[in-house]
Amino acid sequence: MNFTYSTGLWMFSDARDRFCVEGYREPVKFQEALGFISKVKGISFIELMQTDVSQELPAKEIKRMLKDYGLSCSGVTTSLSHSRRFALAGFGHQHQKTRNAAIDEGRKAADIARNVGATDITLRLETDGFDYPFHVDYTAHWNTVISSIKTIAKYASPDINVAISYKPRDPRKHLTVSSVGKALSMCQEIAMKNVGVGINFAHSLMAGECPAEAIAFLSRSSKLFQVYFSDCHGMSDDMLMPGSVHLWESLEALFYLKLAKLNRPIIIDVLPQRIEPVQALQIAVGNLAILEKKLEKLDTAELRKAQRTLDASESQRIVRRVMLQ
Repeated sequence: MNFTYSTGLWMFSDARDRFCVEGYREPVKFQEALGFISKVKGISFIELMQTDVSQELPAKEIKRMLKDYGLSCSGVTTSLSHSRRFALAGFGHQHQKTRNAAIDEGRKAADIARNVGATDITLRLETDGFDYPFHVDYTAHWNTVISSIKTIAKYASPDINVAISYKPRDPRKHLTVSSVGKALSMCQEIAMKNVGVGINFAHSLMAGECPAEAIAFLSRSSKLFQVYFSDCHGMSDDMLMPGSVHLWESLEALFYLKLAKLNRPIIIDVLPQRIEPVQALQIAVGNLAILEKKLEKLDTAELRKAQRTLDASESQRIVRRVMLQ
């Protein structure tokens, strides 16, 4: 099997941060971004944000644009960090009115997915967490997040899958769903067929995990729903081009995605601040494609035999032969 690839229009934002509040470049309009992405070899899907759809740009019009550019929608992401309304919390907010507004954003993502022909949404729980000791009632917060996700999942069922995206921190100092274990535990507690996990390679590194192991862990329970690829230096969500820092770990993650027979596009989650976005996207796809080619030369049976010895020297020789010769 060969992987397919998707990306988000956030790549063409102004990429501002707290140091350069005016942004590193002028943002690109929606249709113009689609035009750029459609010319990148290897990209055939787009991931939408629920905020991409508005009265001025309805889902029906977006679906038409995607068709015009030869693209399809791989899924819709719900992020609440765009609004100060959810600054204290979103799905875990203890005030029903604000929590209902957050749930409505998830419902909106499900509606958009249906209208553009996608089958997946991802919930980014980036506003649900805490910053200080004694900041929140952990049990109440956890219960409220679970209740909100259940409500969204029931609305999305049976035709839309809901992926819970985990991350240890950023923008909160501690996020509630901060690891692959917590994300899977939440899925098992919710116990709905259409609820799974969205894993981000860089977020997994930030959590101190081995991304390939996390992928294998989720595959055992058939809860690997979405896969995002970027890279980082370990502490922050740097959103660098995949394979640019953790090359060997990227190869291993792709190996386990092949074993899992991933049937969804890999989403390239890069935010190039000081690199031209089209160039960054082409390099990102190229890096993953090269690693995928390397895996075609890897003898899985030989590797498994070496792994059974528990001696890393033999498995290292096998992978080195594939990567470097």
